[in-house]
Amino acid sequence: MNNQVDIQKRFFDFVSERHSPEEVLHTTMEVLHLGKGAVYKRMNGTTALTASEMVQLAGIFKISLDNIFQNESYMPFFHPFWKRDNASSIDFVDRFAVYLKPTTGHKSSKITYLANELPINYYFSHKYILHFLISIWNHLHYNEAKLIIDKTVSIDQRMESLRKEIQYNYKSQKVTEIWNPSMLNNLYQQIVFCITMRAFPNADFIGLLLKDIERLLSTLQKVTSPKAADVSPGSHAPRIYLNEFGNFVNILLYDSDDIQSAFIGIDMPHYMITYSPSFVKQANVWVDNIKRRSVLISSEGFQYRELFFHKLAKEYDTFKERVGKLVAVYYE
Repeated sequence: MNNQVDIQKRFFDFVSERHSPEEVLHTTMEVLHLGKGAVYKRMNGTTALTASEMVQLAGIFKISLDNIFQNESYMPFFHPFWKRDNASSIDFVDRFAVYLKPTTGHKSSKITYLANELPINYYFSHKYILHFLISIWNHLHYNEAKLIIDKTVSIDQRMESLRKEIQYNYKSQKVTEIWNPSMLNNLYQQIVFCITMRAFPNADFIGLLLKDIERLLSTLQKVTSPKAADVSPGSHAPRIYLNEFGNFVNILLYDSDDIQSAFIGIDMPHYMITYSPSFVKQANVWVDNIKRRSVLISSEGFQYRELFFHKLAKEYDTFKERVGKLVAVYYE
């Protein structure tokens, strides 16, 4: 990398792996206030791209110059929530669409999801659970003093669109998920605590929430059943493993012919994203090791699947009984 042409080629090649040629062209024209011909000259190295222009474009395209030009010891991360001017403007449903974008539209793509908590995509088909979780996330990240859990119509409308996109995105790729036996415990604990602090306006929402959890457990069984493998051409059934040791981080690894990336969960709605080749390579080695120490519970993994869901059912019954007793104390 010893001349301007090489530098600009590496820069625009990297950008073009993440954005369509039309988007790169028109965005560069808009940001740099240039005509089409002037942009092409910068892209092919005929005209020099200044340091200021490169920094501007890197910010707009949300890429790190370290990823392009530094050696493998540098591992830059992109965090969509970082330094927002108004923290109360964070929209968690909108943020999930941001996370989806880098994992769509590429050839020969696959996703590996190491789950500390249940992979968040499952919640988008269960609106009462998702409403509950969004209320919790808002409470943790905003400054409101009192937590009130209720249902918002605007979330329902956008959630349905995002649910369809997630469903299509998952079915069109090869997906491996590694679950753990405690992945629903945090949800249960949050519900119990919210009952004791009277965060629910009434007990009706709690009842709907419990029914939604029952539907969720049924969904998880269907996803892991042998029938889930009977999918239409062009679709893929997820391969799901169980790691009895437990996982301590939510991490999603994405791999395609065009791009490799890692999404690392800070907490459930917060993910950092990195395209660092060295980090992604090491993360894949680590997750593969965990998978080898896990057992298959989807498709042919009948025995382990039955034991796992028997355990989940017993835990849910215990949780439901506890909720009933608490509701009698705090809401009747």
